[in-house]
Amino acid sequence: MTRRHLALASLLGSAIALGPVGADVASAAETASLKGTVKLKGSPPKPEDLNMKSDPFCAKHTAKDTSVVVGPKGGLKNVVVHVVKGLEGAAPAASGDVVLDQSGCVYEPRVAVAVAGQQVLIKNSDQTLHNVHTYKGPATLFNQAQPQGFPPLKKKFAKSGDVVKFKCDVHPWMTGWVVVVDNPFYAVTGDDGSFTIDGLAPGKYTIEYWHEKYGAQTADVEVKAGKPAALNLEVVAK
Repeated sequence: MTRRHLALASLLGSAIALGPVGADVASAAETASLKGTVKLKGSPPKPEDLNMKSDPFCAKHTAKDTSVVVGPKGGLKNVVVHVVKGLEGAAPAASGDVVLDQSGCVYEPRVAVAVAGQQVLIKNSDQTLHNVHTYKGPATLFNQAQPQGFPPLKKKFAKSGDVVKFKCDVHPWMTGWVVVVDNPFYAVTGDDGSFTIDGLAPGKYTIEYWHEKYGAQTADVEVKAGKPAALNLEVVAK
């Protein structure tokens, strides 16, 4: 093969190798992020210290009631923000497991999200007995002891829209939540109340935002290609 032929083959190989990359870039350019903040309007309750003295292991730890956590600028933590209307075609599958840990005699994280059918791992990292008691409304879903050193419990929740409450009958101050959704376009607000949902195609969407104390509300938003959409939400203190 001549030097000219070698150069041509090299160029053709490069073009073939770069083809899929160009397609990926074009696909990414057609989606955008939804960014915003959830703020609490009104005065939040004062966070109280949890009384964990009933268990010698738990008594070594300190924690506050985190049912309502508000940042310096009014941002509300632990709000689940997710798309409930406007998606076209099949939603991408959820990846990985959702992990809920019992650590320091509290649930970490306090609020998690699982796509329907996604595996949820419930761990006990404490050197004490816990029992995982879950509820949908007033009805018990499962109630299972988890001594220290036991492997994680593996559970799945099949119905999107369910809000599953986690308690521990041994330590009644412990509370956690798993919100079940039907697609992976969701976020949980951080310490400052902010959230980001990536990968949305251009279009009009209905967003639901849920908080354990203040319930669920909806809002509409339009997402345009290649440009982050802003959605600032408000929850009224009760």
